[in-house]
Amino acid sequence: QNVAFASHHKQICIIKYNNKRTMTNVKVTSKTAAELYQAALTMPAIAMTALPEIGRVPEQLRMVTVPVPRPKPTEVAVRVIASCIHIDEIYAAQGTMLGRFFGPKHASPQYPYIMGSCVSGTVVGIGLGVSSMVVGDEVIVIPNEVGEHKSWTTYRCIPESMLIRKPPEWTHVEATANTMAACVAWGAVNQAKVSKGDKCLVIAASGGVGIMMVQYLKAAGGHVTAVCSGTNEAFVRSYGADAVIDYTQQGDYVDTTTGRSKDTFDLVLDALGGKDTERKSLEVLKNSGQFLTVVGPIRHVGEQKLSWFRVLCMIGYVCRRMFVSRIIPGGPRYLFGATMPRHAIRPAQEIAVQHGIIMPVDDEIQFGLAPIKTAVERLCNHRAKGRIVINFELLIKDKEVMPSDVHIHVDD
Repeated sequence: QNVAFASHHKQICIIKYNNKRTMTNVKVTSKTAAELYQAALTMPAIAMTALPEIGRVPEQLRMVTVPVPRPKPTEVAVRVIASCIHIDEIYAAQGTMLGRFFGPKHASPQYPYIMGSCVSGTVVGIGLGVSSMVVGDEVIVIPNEVGEHKSWTTYRCIPESMLIRKPPEWTHVEATANTMAACVAWGAVNQAKVSKGDKCLVIAASGGVGIMMVQYLKAAGGHVTAVCSGTNEAFVRSYGADAVIDYTQQGDYVDTTTGRSKDTFDLVLDALGGKDTERKSLEVLKNSGQFLTVVGPIRHVGEQKLSWFRVLCMIGYVCRRMFVSRIIPGGPRYLFGATMPRHAIRPAQEIAVQHGIIMPVDDEIQFGLAPIKTAVERLCNHRAKGRIVINFELLIKDKEVMPSDVHIHVDD
């Protein structure tokens, strides 16, 4: 038996018996899901078969058929149910910013580069040395700070140490949307040691990381002013922002509640980047305040293919600013948010569940070439508000997902 493709929508699976395709209706339980995985030989995947030029990743995406992976002794096989599309994985694929170090070095039809990093799904197989997971567990992949991929497909094998159980309060879509931004946002808020009543400014508050920063700051008792466009004011207020600065109407970060532009804020969290952002933030910070950036001195740094010299200059700038602000008294501190996801994910998850912190999902899309290409284009144009999530349980309509001679029947 070869399982050519297994859909997670309702009760469908397509099985290939002795080179003859047929359809069977199966109640998908942990046991049958594991059996389908054990029988499967190949699976569909969204991948690149050639390295793209900068800004041209969507053009290189292809639907390919690849072998089903098997877990090594310390690995767990996960059936992918949802995968969030992150701009950083697009940058990695095109070799910009950290992709210079961790991105693909080659891609071809024989050796495709399977896209995607975040995963929420169900355990369908375990390696001989795995002790903390069992078949049927619902899990989330812990983000890897050195880059990862191979998630835009049906199954993925992941080291046991890089998995955490999904909170039952979250759906798989919510889990994969929350995880990365929760790690970054909670790490920044925790590093800043926010106290109740602190006046906090969040730059790029309507973005994925920014909107999570707003919520974690509110959970810590902070008074939050959000910097975003006026069209997003209602959006950020609905997630807890107390005040809004419309950057399209004013060039500085004047406190709209007091009109003061000096010594206003205890903390500025920067999710945008750029030296101009830093300069304007320092103008409104108290001398005892903190400027914490999770981006650095170059705005949209992931869109650029930096030379080694520029990378070293950027790192040097951050280190120098942190050191100087620490040894010179009487001025705001400069901090760079760099909490490792494996250290942040558990407390970030616990606080998010406790306080109802959730990432807005801008769109749920099918696992198919056309919708994923469109989603990546939106992401690259910075038009997404919240996260875009591939939901593998949505009804599949894209013919490119299945061989053309396979007919899908949905059991109502």
